Amino acid sequence: MKLECGIARDLLPLYVEGLCSEESRAALEQHLQECEDCRACCQRMTAENTEVAPSPPAGEESTRFRRGMRRVRRRWALSLVAVLVAVPLIVMTVAQVRGDGLCFTNLIPVVKGYHFLSLLQEGKYEDAYDLLDTEEIWENLTVYDSDRLDALETYQAVTIDGTVWMLTPELVEDYFAGDPAALEGEEALAFWETVYQNSQMGGTLFMIPAAAYETLEEQGRLNTLEEEAWDGDVSYSDSILVEDSQGSVYYVGYADSLIAVLGELDADDYLLYDYDCVPELIWETWKENLEAEQAAFEAQAEPYLDMGYDAWRTASREQFASAMEQWTEENGSITRFRFSNAYAGSGENGSWWQLEFDLWFTGDEVSGGGITLFSDGGLTFGGGSVRAQGNKTDLFLDAFSAALYLEISSEALYYGTGETEEAGD
Repeated sequence: MKLECGIARDLLPLYVEGLCSEESRAALEQHLQECEDCRACCQRMTAENTEVAPSPPAGEESTRFRRGMRRVRRRWALSLVAVLVAVPLIVMTVAQVRGDGLCFTNLIPVVKGYHFLSLLQEGKYEDAYDLLDTEEIWENLTVYDSDRLDALETYQAVTIDGTVWMLTPELVEDYFAGDPAALEGEEALAFWETVYQNSQMGGTLFMIPAAAYETLEEQGRLNTLEEEAWDGDVSYSDSILVEDSQGSVYYVGYADSLIAVLGELDADDYLLYDYDCVPELIWETWKENLEAEQAAFEAQAEPYLDMGYDAWRTASREQFASAMEQWTEENGSITRFRFSNAYAGSGENGSWWQLEFDLWFTGDEVSGGGITLFSDGGLTFGGGSVRAQGNKTDLFLDAFSAALYLEISSEALYYGTGETEEAGD
């Protein structure tokens, strides 16, 4: 059989791979003997395919079959490896998008969590302490979070029906276009109607003078949203009457789930929630309470600051190790732990991961709960979850939390100075 160059070139890949029939191979080899161009092309293709063995002699079909099966097995193995790599990558990609579970950006925090719990399991408590973000613990002990007090300072005074109310900058901007003016009569009613309706849409609490609220209710201007709009969990259509220390009465909106907290309090005591507008008297009470809270915090922080970060950390590290050793002797050690889940979060100071691990202790057949760690670089303790009060996980979490925070005593306060308490005084 005499071949044209075009046909010969088409057969060359099969020839180099050893996959063409005997007749095609014989005809191609005869052509290669006669055609220098095709022979050079064949040599190039053979050199590029380093895995190609010499073509088998005629009649060695079994050799070609084994070579073909090796290629099939190799390709199957590569495909299997690709699947084994792709599946975790897909799962981690989905977790990354959801911000829930093991994913690319929390691998290092999760590994740190495993290392931390491994050290606790091995009784290497001081090494475990070194993995914690002690600078954040120090900051919690010595730096007052003044965000709420700072926010309170931004409220602006507006006179409404002869009473001074303090309004958030956002409410002033939205309702008065940034230029607050005194309101009377119908204008005041229209303002309270807006406050009420905004609370319905945004799910916030409201405080409205009782007389204004009752007038709006009589006029049918308090159109409440259906509970279904809030998935049936809470209703913002209800309100309760409260009275401040000067006898003024207000309707205060509340969520059903908070009635146990709010139901018995006077208006002056509503310090846990941020309202868009409150009477000046209540605003001043808030401010006085927060300033008192700040003063108390700073008084409590003073001995820590006198002690200094390095001395505090040394003493705190020793206290943590001692407390954990004592607890282990009395209750048993961690026998195993397991990563449970991770959740992404973010705030003014950046993003972080909440890491959850299930714990087992000596004698536990099932996990009694787990520990929660937070990571934005270092690790911080965030509590945990328990399945029953008083089990070993519950006791461990309480002991762990107590061990982290150094109790300032005369010995701790003057740690490492060689001074006595009297000398320090």
